[in-house]
Amino acid sequence: MIRTPGRDALVETVSRLSARPVLDGYRPGGEVVSRGVRFANGPFLDVFAQEAGAPALILQGSITTLEGVAAERDWGFRSYRREAITDPAQDQPWSMLMFRRGQGLLTQISAIEYATDPAPWALPAFSGPLYPPDTPPDPGVRLRRVWLGAQDVNRAAAALMALGFVVAGPVASDFAPHAGTLFRGSRADLVLFPGPDGVARIDIDGREPQRVDLTADLALVCGEA
Repeated sequence: MIRTPGRDALVETVSRLSARPVLDGYRPGGEVVSRGVRFANGPFLDVFAQEAGAPALILQGSITTLEGVAAERDWGFRSYRREAITDPAQDQPWSMLMFRRGQGLLTQISAIEYATDPAPWALPAFSGPLYPPDTPPDPGVRLRRVWLGAQDVNRAAAALMALGFVVAGPVASDFAPHAGTLFRGSRADLVLFPGPDGVARIDIDGREPQRVDLTADLALVCGEA
């Protein structure tokens, strides 16, 4: 998730480089608050036209399972359960878990578990084409890797492994930040490197290697093997 006043320019840039369409996301009351790009392997960018903030990495998974993982490791977190909503007007098609501040890279990571019943997906605010989780993969441009900076790399590596990622060794790049440790995931891979805590770069397929700054904090690299 990305917050930036330059939402439309950002998503148009990603769309041009990926040949993926720009899709509406969150649209309460008919107002398009977020737009984004969904990649061929399923992950997507959800970009809000708001004051700039640090990008967030949102992982799909079981909230109950992640609550157990967090409790075992004494991680601070907050959960928002869909089943706890009592006002139908406040219904939404997911539950979420967010890690509290002061936990290094973990603070920039959240988790989402999508509703399996169709009712909330019909709500106007959430019926935009960006969100449906059952969008099938296609042969187009994939999100390949997300680069994550961490001031405490060892602590961050332990957290990623606890979240289900598998260490796959060093990785090098012609583009900044140039080197890190690869972690394999089920839908996309992560690269961890020493730096400010947070999401720093996303890699996608492409024909010619190039790097583009999307925001002051986030870059996109396409076409690097």
